[in-house]
This record gives sequence, C-alpha cells and structure tokens, in this order.
Amino acid sequence: MLSQMDTEVIKNESPQRMDYTRYYQPQINGISKLFHSINYSKKQLIIDYEAPQGFRQIVEEIKIADILVKQFRPGAMQNFNLSFDTVKKNHPNNVDISVTGYGQLGAKKDAAGHDLNYMDETGLLNMSRDEQGKPILPGFQLNDISGGVFMLLSACTSGLLAQRMRKVMQYIDVSLFDATVALGAIAQGMLQRNADYNKMPILSGYLVNCYVNECSDKKWIALGTLELKFWNSFCDMVQQPSWKTLDLSTLAAETFNKTEVEELFKTKTQEQGVVMASNFDVCLSPVLEVKEVYEQKHTKDRAVFKEIKIDEERIHVYAKPYKTIWATARMT
Repeated sequence: MLSQMDTEVIKNESPQRMDYTRYYQPQINGISKLFHSINYSKKQLIIDYEAPQGFRQIVEEIKIADILVKQFRPGAMQNFNLSFDTVKKNHPNNVDISVTGYGQLGAKKDAAGHDLNYMDETGLLNMSRDEQGKPILPGFQLNDISGGVFMLLSACTSGLLAQRMRKVMQYIDVSLFDATVALGAIAQGMLQRNADYNKMPILSGYLVNCYVNECSDKKWIALGTLELKFWNSFCDMVQQPSWKTLDLSTLAAETFNKTEVEELFKTKTQEQGVVMASNFDVCLSPVLEVKEVYEQKHTKDRAVFKEIKIDEERIHVYAKPYKTIWATARMT
C-alpha cells in the first residue's frame, strides 16, 4: 500500500524462506497472480542475510532506509545478528517496526497464529453465528489487513513523523492481536454495561433495520439503516408509515415481525430494489459477487483498481487506498 502511494518499498526475501504466496494458484510463469498483485510496485530483492555477504548487503540497505519493517517472532532478528542495537548502530535515525501476531511482550508473544486465531481470541468470531450457533468463518482476511496493513501504515507514518520531530530512532511494536481487539469496540462497550452482544447482536441480524434479505431472483440485498432517519426514509420508500419509529428497541427481533420485511423484499429483484432506493436517502445496497465489484460504476469512477501487465498477461490490482499526494520516502 505504501508503494502504491509512491513510497519506495524494498521487499527482501531470504532464499531459505521465500514468500509462500508465490506458490498460490493461478500463476503467471510459476509465480502466483496474488504475489504479483501485492508486490508489483515494490523493488524485490532476494538476499541470504544469514550468509556473510548477504548480511553485509542487508546492512547497507538498512543504512539508507527511513523505515525497517520486520515480521519475525520476538528474538528472530537477534539470531540473524540484526537486533535493534545493530540496526541503531548502522542507522541511528531509522524507524524500526516489528509486526508480529501477539507482540513483543505477553504470555503468547512466541506463539504462532494466523487470521482465524486472532479472531478467535479477541471475541470477534464469537460475535457472528449461524442458525445452529456455530461461529461463521469469514471469507476474507480481516486481521491481516487491519493489523498487517492499516495498523502498519499508521506505524510507518507516525513513526517517521516522531523521528523527524524528536531526532531519535523510533521502535514500534505492532501486534495483529492488538489491532484485532479494536474491531470489537461495540461488543466491548456493551459489556461495560453488563450487556451480552450475543444476546443482542445489533450488527448480526438482531435488528430488522440492519439485515440482509433475499430477493425474488435469489440474490441478496443489504439494509443498513442503523440510524433511524435512514430506516424511516426506507419506510417511506416501501410505503409502510406504520413501521416508522423513534425508538431503536422497537426494531429488535423480539418486538418487530422481521418476516414482514423479508416477504417485502421477496417481491422485488435485487436490481428493482437498488433502482427504487436510488430516489431515497436510504442505506440499501446489493450484495455483490467479487467479480461484480470490478464492473460497478462507482468502482470505476474512483479508479479503485488499475490494470497492469505481467509478462504478456494483464491483471487488475488495487490502486490506492485514498486519493492524495504522497512525498517520496525510502523503506525496506
């Protein structure tokens, strides 16, 4: 993401432990399209920093970098002779960032973990369940993106600003676990008042005004009118004035007959629902397939994706997270 905003990013891999995303399918000439899509804008190096010559080479890269990002468990960098003290000795004005699953401190600092584990242990997976009560596995990487991308982006920018202002080296400990905890803010806030989110899952189907409904064409449409002004506008749209309310609790599952809303949507196709909503200030949107995201007008208007050429094949890649001008910095 930083490289997409015109930062010079140098990705280094050890020949002893290459990035495993290289080997996913589908591939272009033996390297996965996923690897290309997330690394195409970076300078890529393969350096065996455990060998004397490779160690000297990686130290030279560190000397000219503004930021050093590491993703090894605590203690691993010391084993490579690249501890914080070594980095500081070679570049005292560097921003040194460690990205790990559970952080540099704590009972689980040395534990292995992946996206699913962080969702388990922060209560997020417990918050979304199917009708049988089984936790629902999301089909996307929630924690790797929130922690390993957005939290890292924040660490890079704030760390670089702090280094420039204080004129001293900065060390930042980024934990995917910590970043994931922050995503459960609503449930945590409810718990402070002894309210159990699982008994009142306000974002997971408990409220009729925040729900996903099936349409007549077997497609789905999302009603996200959590704010009552949008719900009341929806009621105007479907000509149901008796559904209007100023009390959110009246829209809870035990007080509002959700079947009435479900049956209403079953009389419309997904497209009919979207067209109808276009004339009202209401949070109603189609549940799109991934391939449909590329084709929708707003995606194109925002230039969210761009097309790049890898060898003789063209692929779509994520462009930039926001539209701005980014000063060039050097990171490795």
